[in-house]
Amino acid sequence: MEKLVHLLRTRPSAERGQLGNDLRAAVPALTGLGCSGISLHVADDTIGIAGPMPCPDGELPLRAAVSVWVDAHDLVDPTEVLAPLAERCDGYLVTESVWSEYGQRRGEPRDWAPGERTPGPVTVAVVSRNPSLGEQAFRELWYGRQSPMSEAVQPRLRYVRNSVVRPITPAAPALDGIVMESWPSEEVVDDIVAFHNGDLENLTVMMDSVGRAFDMESLRSVAMAEYLQF
Repeated sequence: MEKLVHLLRTRPSAERGQLGNDLRAAVPALTGLGCSGISLHVADDTIGIAGPMPCPDGELPLRAAVSVWVDAHDLVDPTEVLAPLAERCDGYLVTESVWSEYGQRRGEPRDWAPGERTPGPVTVAVVSRNPSLGEQAFRELWYGRQSPMSEAVQPRLRYVRNSVVRPITPAAPALDGIVMESWPSEEVVDDIVAFHNGDLENLTVMMDSVGRAFDMESLRSVAMAEYLQF
């Protein structure tokens, strides 16, 4: 099995609730193509915050990330279903690491049904490596330092690290990772102190690590609602 993640961008004026409705309505078509384990992350009308590092003015906003599993990515193309729903649809082949699951290290285990909205918000980050780092050094820093450190200094409930193998749609920009992080509430994400476990020194540690590992100019982190495993 292979995992694909498609990132959808819409014009700033687009009605966000409609995209969420359209994506949920598209699940049967994706299943019909041969997709399974479908999960939706979408900045729909249930989300009231932008996220830690939203897209700047003049850039098409990142509005959704659609994750699917397929037998072979060269035989199943979700783009034909997803592309008509947005101004832009970029697809990536990824390797998934569920670094921490709901209830595994903090919070309660997942008890909501497949396809039902996750209670708290999720931030979806698209990341590229710091140009000063080689590929191996970047992975060692991301996996060995950034992942465990961020778990220690933030109240994160779940962390899914998708390492990008390569783009699979024409003209999709190069990325190194697509990360989904789950949080207790929008209030926690929107409060810089609470977002770092009540200690601003944690923010200093975080920014030092993030700046070493990632290209900060291209990093985006957007708040979204989560609908797991249709």
